[in-house]
Amino acid sequence: MIDFSVCIELAFGEGDRPFPDRVIAAADAGFRAVEIWDWRDKPLEALAKALDGTGVRLLTLCAEDWRDKCQLADPQSHAAFVRRVFDTAKVACDLGVPKIVVLAGDVGSGDDIAGQRAIASEALARASDAIANLPVELLVEVVNRAFEAPNALLPDSASALTLLRALDRPNVRFLYDRYHAILNGEPLGSAIAADIDRIGHIQAADVPGRHEFGTGTQDWVSELRWLVDAGYDGHVGIEATPLGESSLFYSSARSLLSEALGQQ
Repeated sequence: MIDFSVCIELAFGEGDRPFPDRVIAAADAGFRAVEIWDWRDKPLEALAKALDGTGVRLLTLCAEDWRDKCQLADPQSHAAFVRRVFDTAKVACDLGVPKIVVLAGDVGSGDDIAGQRAIASEALARASDAIANLPVELLVEVVNRAFEAPNALLPDSASALTLLRALDRPNVRFLYDRYHAILNGEPLGSAIAADIDRIGHIQAADVPGRHEFGTGTQDWVSELRWLVDAGYDGHVGIEATPLGESSLFYSSARSLLSEALGQQ
């Protein structure tokens, strides 16, 4: 059954709360899973202690170094990409994290987009091989073109899933971020209906503004009901900047899910 995790990069940071304390605050609010972005700037030992002390699971880490992004359309970036994935996988194993988030980057020079995506697929295959014996999987994420990635090599869910079907690696799946998909103009269920088994994780926030459910225009009861009916039974990560109290994120999301289940 669907449950909710929360990105503590954005939530539970009131008063510049340290990340280990954000884990504790999220646990107090009802969350049994949290997410972070870059692990390189985090106090990993203190974070591990907070996770152990609360029983909360850290679900995702990002492999990308945001200061120097890999562009998978460029073969010259592949060695660095594989190294970052492997380094992140080692940290993930130490912390019990099952999922590593990766991006394909931007379109490179030239008009052969299909060829560039094939080159990106080669990088993902190499990374898949590098972590094949570890209990982690890669999640390929697509972000929005409006604000974050106007020249994305994978501009929408359909293009990402086409690549993943061709790659066909069990440890490389899709991170479906519903916030980004909405901004990219993807209707509810678009592109993913036939590929629920390829979705390794879902993230979401309301639109506009990337805030918590109920602050924007999206019908989250319908969204959650669709996911349940489609057979998704993983976490939905709330990756939202709070307008209200972070402590209300979990109870509010559970109420929406209960309403969705009641309408099945």
